[in-house]
Amino acid sequence: MGQSELNPFGLSEDLRNYFYNKVVLSWEMGVSNIRSDRYNKRNLSADVGFRVENFKKISDLERRVSCLNDSSEFLIFHIEGKGYECLFKRLRDAFAHGHYGCGKSDWVTIFHRYKSRGQKVEQIRLLAKLHQSSIKKLIDLLSV
Repeated sequence: MGQSELNPFGLSEDLRNYFYNKVVLSWEMGVSNIRSDRYNKRNLSADVGFRVENFKKISDLERRVSCLNDSSEFLIFHIEGKGYECLFKRLRDAFAHGHYGCGKSDWVTIFHRYKSRGQKVEQIRLLAKLHQSSIKKLIDLLSV
């Protein structure tokens, strides 16, 4: 899967507006209040009802993505700093850059890659396949 295969316009305007208002705009305006409790992926997975995995090394994340063969909901991301804030920022980056789209009806696929200064190739930062209600639940849980 590549970013060029994703088309945010495949999702409803209401959902795109939700992502923009609840994630991008609130982050950019500095009005988002991200959960401040200690990050716990087991609790987060239980709260949202799907598997959430994080990796400190991008090489570990890319290795996990390469062997991913799952039809259930999941979200995996590269973590730097505070867990909930980092996850929210990864979602902000993906939504701001249009790195998401509609996989199948009522689902959202997110595939965010980024190339930092000095890097020769883009590296995966976030990959997710979620039902629309699940991504909304996650966003609402992250932003208190």
